[in-house]
Parts: sequence; structure tokens; C-alpha cells
Amino acid sequence: MLRLIYFYILLLPLTIFYSLVIIFSKTQKNFHWSERSWGKAVLDASGCEFDVDLSALDKNQTYVFMVNHQSFFDIPLLFHFLSPWQFKFVAKKSLFNFPIFGHAMAAAKHISIDRDNSRQGMKDIQHAVEVANSGHSPLIFPEGTRNPDPNKLLPFKIGGMILALKCQKPIAPILMVGPEKVLYKGKLIMSPCQKIRIKALPPIDTTKYTLKDREKIKEDLQEIMNKAYAEMRHE
Repeated sequence: MLRLIYFYILLLPLTIFYSLVIIFSKTQKNFHWSERSWGKAVLDASGCEFDVDLSALDKNQTYVFMVNHQSFFDIPLLFHFLSPWQFKFVAKKSLFNFPIFGHAMAAAKHISIDRDNSRQGMKDIQHAVEVANSGHSPLIFPEGTRNPDPNKLLPFKIGGMILALKCQKPIAPILMVGPEKVLYKGKLIMSPCQKIRIKALPPIDTTKYTLKDREKIKEDLQEIMNKAYAEMRHE
């Protein structure tokens, strides 16, 4: 109970402070510092235990990260543990309307995708390609939403595959097991001191696929991540 109180006492002021730093900053360096600092502070306050293996990845490579999505707690986890890479979340447009935090995401130039306007959606994907070409790694949740069932991954959406193929950067699959125990979808009260595992799988060479192969790469990625996820949950 004391850990829970401690977490919530810190969460709001930490989020407001680092969000305001981002909103009033002008440089990518300040954006990155604020995001990773906020992530580390939130994780420290949670009391969770972390088992992280990113050895399959090259810190000097630009990727398209594909990560399973279970909880809002995924956000500080990724800001902290993927801090060697300057990445940009690819997220639905409505998230950027959240007070303070959403405004900070917009200010830090994370990538908004308009799912209700196909023409704008294609422009947003092209923007993501430009972000990747500038050396920032797009980060996609291929399930499209937080998964309420931690036993298996949701079917992947095709939009993320199109984006990855247009970027022509290696796909870096990342799997997380345990964030849902901290904060289940639809739950407001977090459960501190959980064990969380994060593992990077070997990157996938997208140059072996064309845009016409988007269904194929979706099937291949889903198969690879499903198998590894099942293994992680049973270890």
C-alpha cells in the first residue's frame, strides 16, 4: 500500500514537469532527455523488477520497432529501456488531444495517425518515412490497441506493415510480458512491484519484401512474435 501511495504521489507532478519541459523545449536533445528521465522516474517509483534483453539490436541502427501493447505502463517502459535509440511513437490522433501529456507528445514530434481519414492517414505514413530517414526510429504497436488478454497477441493491423515497408528499415520486434499486471486495460489502480520481462527478437530485413507483400510480412511477423511470446510466458 505504501508503494502504491508513493507511486501516485509522484506520478502526476513528474508527468506535468517533464511534459512542460518538452512543450517549452526547442531541441530533440531536450525531448529525448525529458522522455527517458520521466520513464526512469516512473519505473523507479513502481518498485517493479525488470529482466531486459536487447542484445539482438544494434544501438547504431535505425529500426521500425514493433512492440506488443498491454498497458499504459508500456510507455515509460519503452522510454527508459529503448533510450539508446531516439524513437517516435506512431499513435492514433486522439491520444495527442490528452491534456498536457498529449500536447507533449505533439511537441516532441511523435507521429500522429488519422485512422478516420484515409487520405490524411497516407500523408501521416509518409511523414513517418521521413522521420525514419532522419534517423529516428518509428515505434508501432501492431495490435493497434492495448490487448485485454495477456495470454495471446491480438491480430496485427496492416497499416503498420505498410509503414514499415515504406520506411525500408529493419523491423525490430520487441516483446513485453508483465506490464498488464501493473495496470490492466480499463483499470485505474496500478499494482506495484511486479516482474516485467522485455526481449528483442532478431531484426527482420524489410528489403526482402515489396509493398505488395504487406500481408506476407504481417503473417511472418505475427508468427515470429506469437511463438516467442508463448515461450516467454511459459519460462
